[in-house]
Amino acid sequence: MRRRVVILAAVVAVAGGAAVAARAVMEPDELGYRPDVVVQIGVARLDQAIGFYTKVLGFTVTERRDDLKFAHVQSNLPGLEIGVNEVAAPKGSGSTVINIGVQHVGRARATLEARGVVFRGATQVIPGKVALATFSDPDGNVLRLAGPPDTAATR
Repeated sequence: MRRRVVILAAVVAVAGGAAVAARAVMEPDELGYRPDVVVQIGVARLDQAIGFYTKVLGFTVTERRDDLKFAHVQSNLPGLEIGVNEVAAPKGSGSTVINIGVQHVGRARATLEARGVVFRGATQVIPGKVALATFSDPDGNVLRLAGPPDTAATR
């Protein structure tokens, strides 16, 4: 693989002298990205978290390590896993939200409500963009169903 780094430089006059600003830009393949991402979240009880992500959301466990108190759960998107790791005092995800793409937000929401999921308010619709239905896992990690805006209603 050929390595190519582009340096962008600008010279700016500053009170009789000169300052140089430079920035290196690497091509994406320079970092050797793989087609997978693991979003790691803290949970209070590993078994409870695995139950939620598999039985409620329908995801699949791809790895479990009881000695390290963690598991990887394959999401609905190939290459995107959620890593659940048991910690002493989980704090939830704070302002981080995991959006889960669905074809029909209203139907998916109704299905999850039937499985005991409590949503945080009404489905939000951003016209022409997206419908979002927000809920949490048992440890307060924020998740959101995301789909086409015209699928907010249950049909």
